[in-house]
Amino acid sequence: MEVAVGSDFGIWQRQQSDAHVAEAFAPNVTFLAVADGFGVLGKGVPTATLALTTIRDYLRRRQRHGAFGPRQATPSHLRALLLAAFDHANARLFGLSGSGEDFVGSGTSVTAVLVVGYQAFVAHVGDARAYLLRLGHVEPLTADDAMFTDDPPRGAKTSVPAKPLTRGLLWRSLGTQHKLEVSIANVELLSGDELVLCTDGVHRRVESDEIGEILERSQTATEAVARMLALAKGRGSTDNGTLVVGRELLAATAVATHANVFDRLRGTVALVILAIFAISFAVYVYRFGLVPH
Repeated sequence: MEVAVGSDFGIWQRQQSDAHVAEAFAPNVTFLAVADGFGVLGKGVPTATLALTTIRDYLRRRQRHGAFGPRQATPSHLRALLLAAFDHANARLFGLSGSGEDFVGSGTSVTAVLVVGYQAFVAHVGDARAYLLRLGHVEPLTADDAMFTDDPPRGAKTSVPAKPLTRGLLWRSLGTQHKLEVSIANVELLSGDELVLCTDGVHRRVESDEIGEILERSQTATEAVARMLALAKGRGSTDNGTLVVGRELLAATAVATHANVFDRLRGTVALVILAIFAISFAVYVYRFGLVPH
């Protein structure tokens, strides 16, 4: 699988509120995600970053326990696994965000795709989007959870840079509700399919048909990401824009190693203990004459 990611600041933005993940858990298991957060958590942690890190780490732990093995990787199991990861992240963010029944402290839109073999599971909450390019046609895989938006009129291809208007009011986002119902879609991938995940800093300025045109005209996923971000910024995007583009979705993906500090420390400690035991045993044998001096 060929994957490219990119992110750019909006015209009026000074801080990055978006986040993205593109990681292979196994040769046939890839996790792609984008998030667009608002507000900050304790110690200034961006909400979007914590959300994606929590979801990714949950899936990593389950992968180490065989969650993506041949007997476990059924559509119903994978759907339940992705829902559990989102529930876990929502509970963590809700506990840290200060949100309540009558107050919203912080939250984030999240759109994620878990590709397992020829199956793609799309989990979505908020206004980040996922698109599928198939046979030259772009199909949206998500619908925005917004009550209203300040999108430019349909057909408008240019925009004078201006200060941000009021954003669409999200009626569903991660971390703002105690219980959250996440949308899950299941897509059977075909050869030649391409995936695009993006935050509203991109899709509010770049139409879906233009996304398809850029994908078809670009030689690589990296080129497609660069062209879409440049187009959004050239049209005066005021919000941060983040993109993940995946091509050759049915091809095996190289697995990156992500041993954390604790895992490395645990392995080092185990080696030290083993070495101490071996040395102690050798000294004991030598001193008590179990071997000739």
